[in-house]
Amino acid sequence: MSRTTLRAVRALAAGVLFVGVAACGEPPAPLPESTPMTASSAPTEGPEVGKTPADTLVFGHADDATKLDPADVTDGESLLATWQIFEGLTRYKAGGTEVEPALATEWSASDDGLTWTFKLRTGVKFHDGTDFNADAVVWNFNRWFDPTHPQHFADWEFEYWKSMFQGLKDETNEDGTPKSVFAGAEAVDASTVKLTLNRPSAPLLQNLAMGNFAFSSPAAVEAAGSAYGTPNGSPIAIGTGPYKVAEWMKDDRLLLETNADYWGTPPATPNLELRSIPDNTSRFLALQNGEIDGMTQLNPDNITTAQEDTNLTVTFEPPNNVGYIGFNQAKAPWDNIDCRKAVAQAIDKSAIVDTMYAGDAEPATQMMPPSLWGYNKALTDHSFDMTGAKTSLEACLAKSTLPEKVQFYVMPVARFYFPQPKELGEYIQAQLQELGVTTEIQSPDWGTQYLPDVRDGKAELFMLGWGGDNGDPDNFLCQFFCGAESSFFSKDGQAAPPDEALATLLKEASATTDPAKRTQMYEQANQIVHDLVLAVPLVHRSPPIVFRATVTGYTASPLQHVLVGVTK
Repeated sequence: MSRTTLRAVRALAAGVLFVGVAACGEPPAPLPESTPMTASSAPTEGPEVGKTPADTLVFGHADDATKLDPADVTDGESLLATWQIFEGLTRYKAGGTEVEPALATEWSASDDGLTWTFKLRTGVKFHDGTDFNADAVVWNFNRWFDPTHPQHFADWEFEYWKSMFQGLKDETNEDGTPKSVFAGAEAVDASTVKLTLNRPSAPLLQNLAMGNFAFSSPAAVEAAGSAYGTPNGSPIAIGTGPYKVAEWMKDDRLLLETNADYWGTPPATPNLELRSIPDNTSRFLALQNGEIDGMTQLNPDNITTAQEDTNLTVTFEPPNNVGYIGFNQAKAPWDNIDCRKAVAQAIDKSAIVDTMYAGDAEPATQMMPPSLWGYNKALTDHSFDMTGAKTSLEACLAKSTLPEKVQFYVMPVARFYFPQPKELGEYIQAQLQELGVTTEIQSPDWGTQYLPDVRDGKAELFMLGWGGDNGDPDNFLCQFFCGAESSFFSKDGQAAPPDEALATLLKEASATTDPAKRTQMYEQANQIVHDLVLAVPLVHRSPPIVFRATVTGYTASPLQHVLVGVTK
């Protein structure tokens, strides 16, 4: 399929005449981490500024949080909120992936790497006035780890623990050894916690800095029960962070106010409003009109407009993500490598980047971004080759039978890696049709059906993506292929790794403390993922974030949107 065809598909989907974006040529280099991107042109006539309250930063995003319980969410929109409310033992330094103290002030590890001792910050209170101490830390770890804990979760909703720690309490491998890296937590005294591991974990400190392992008030979780983290919770969500929940109008706005008892530097703006505006264009218009102060997920076609508007500043986050096409290999014919290879060869990634992004993305060859160590620079990707794709499909059909219509799940919501999912899905559908594979697009509700269907193995082909959480390759590769992510291999909702040898390699890599050896192991893992065509990585993007020009104090980050230091 030609790139002209892609433009036609995109124009038809949008219902407007297509205005092409110039091809980028070579993939763009990563953009600076913290440099606002603004135009140097003469000032434009801007809309009235200052419609938002002076004491409130109003930030627009694409979708409301699904929940405000950080341990029970995986989507970026929920984590955008929880980053401001909750804290863990460690955190990431502003603008990067290096770990620094948070609720733990210092730590040490035993020689064998199996015992970690953390000294806790003293005098810290949860938002409900209860004490943050070693007992609270142990209670949270037990809640995450023990499926019999009264405040534990449904298994599929708890994938972060499973992917980072590889198992729950009492789960064992076939040889009887514990699946979980984590063995237990103990309160040594009120300000000291000891964590015990079943085997060493090289990314432990990185993992503990993730937003999902931030602490909730035990009293609050017990009081709210299953409603904790929802608008019906009483209380809704209680952490130790710089902001606390003031009001939540679901699918409209979440209002956060300063935690007056915060142990650290207080927020630069007293109140933070996270406003849900699902349509990217409407959200951008709201920013231009001064109705909001900042936003994520700018349409590619609006990036140049924003850069040329001196009332706005555009910052590009460092690329730390991947958007991909996944196969559930528990469903025929996707257990056949030739079928998967045919799909990979039929998709023109360069055309997608050239026409659906605005110079802020590059074609992906691997399921982790090139900015991470362990990326395999020697890997040669499956290039766009429709003739070769048809040859692979013939080999596929010699052993397998294609359904009359393959169910193709196309995301109903924009995400930073796929800013125009509908158009992208329709383009891929057209390319697969040219290959000889007829698909039927399914775009059910994101939170209630799309994600559960994919994770429960109901989708055959699906669009999804991942933004890195902790700066470690384990967060991409083991997340996908160690068996916790059931979308790649799932029968009746039961997850398994799509390749046992790869899963073993990745688990060994996470327990290896030699950085050079770990790097080699992840390079090898990336080659295996590519050779087995376990997924089709499409794109890595440097997502833009836009503010009014009067807004200052934001630091671009590959991991998180932290708005605590932002003022206007």
